Amino acid sequence: MSFGTQLRQARKRRRLTQKALADAIGVKHNSVSNWESDRNRPDPETIRALCALLEVDSNYFLETDPMESQLSGVEFALFGEVRELSEQDKRDVLEFIRFKKALSEKRRQE
Repeated sequence: MSFGTQLRQARKRRRLTQKALADAIGVKHNSVSNWESDRNRPDPETIRALCALLEVDSNYFLETDPMESQLSGVEFALFGEVRELSEQDKRDVLEFIRFKKALSEKRRQE
């Protein structure tokens, strides 16, 4: 099930309109519409606000495939953590990720 579908279902369970949800988390009404139609996704901070308001765990919005859920959770956590780093630290993290990716690709070729 897509993020948008999950969001719509959670919103309707709480008996909220798109406008009411948008007002409650401080975004424009069309943002909720765009998320529910999978045109884009909210940032991690907004997802946290959605989870609190809709009373769901962040895992609720992750993919249903166990491997994809695990990776999505890691990516979600990294994104949230990286936002608080200095620009140099962000570059270092990116360099490390590229290093690990290259190492992984090398192992696959062996």
